[in-house]
Amino acid sequence: MKALDKVSRRSEATAVSFLLIAVFFWGTSFRATLIGTEHAPPMTFTALRAAPAALILLIAALVMRARLPGRALLPWTLFTGVIMVTIPLAGLAESVVRAGAANAAVLNNTAPFFVLILGYAVLGERASWLGVAGLIFGFGGVVVMVSSQLGVVENQADFVLGLVLALASAAAWGGGTLTVKWLLDRDPKLDLVGLTVGQYLVGSTLLVALAFALDSPSETDWSSRDLWAAVIWVAVGASVIAQLAFYSGLKRLPANKVAVWGFLAPVVAVLVEVARGEVPGPLVATGMGLAIIGVAVTTMAPMNTSRPA
Repeated sequence: MKALDKVSRRSEATAVSFLLIAVFFWGTSFRATLIGTEHAPPMTFTALRAAPAALILLIAALVMRARLPGRALLPWTLFTGVIMVTIPLAGLAESVVRAGAANAAVLNNTAPFFVLILGYAVLGERASWLGVAGLIFGFGGVVVMVSSQLGVVENQADFVLGLVLALASAAAWGGGTLTVKWLLDRDPKLDLVGLTVGQYLVGSTLLVALAFALDSPSETDWSSRDLWAAVIWVAVGASVIAQLAFYSGLKRLPANKVAVWGFLAPVVAVLVEVARGEVPGPLVATGMGLAIIGVAVTTMAPMNTSRPA
């Protein structure tokens, strides 16, 4: 029994390490997205982010001899490619531009609530009262953290659309997280690298098509170094490395425990601003503390994975 507990603790520590990597890149992607969308329309910037990520993942898969999704997994690859790549990436960029990074950060980080509710119904992952309390603390911390940054809205319709897109991104990501977890439960040997490659090939193809349909090439400053620096950061870091790290954590922990780590992304975003010389006020610092407590509480909370009656 002690040996099993030791293995379990080691597995959880490994999962936490992977999730910290994912959170770092996700948190820094807000600033990179703001910079990138100053030089290109949101959809074009998103396509520039997703297409190189798909290519890098494909090369990595070939080098690692990863198994690409077969015929049986193809429908799920298509589905998760749309809801975990196309919708979240497009929704993130559009919501940041239309509603502002602070507002987008709040709603993009409601994904753990979708995971909690759907996880109970679909996977039978029952969170304890301590886990639920951690979720509430975490989201409350995000709200407090960004509330001081909310400004006066000039274009109300555009603002509301941005909030809706951010919420849709969170719902899509939450549903995709549960789908991948379900696939892992069915087949623990599922090749996550191969699955991620398939998802990005599907998602990036749709995003490139949307960029061509909605944007004009003349709207993008192709010679901007800032644009390409932002593209490299979000494509390699926030897409390739973060996605693989997130899935590695998901393989070792329940979906609702993993999803709550998204609450730390805005904390990282604030720390980026601190590094740029903008020290947060007491309200932001309080929110950061609540978010960190929420993640810690939910991660340590016991889980009951039996199916609901």
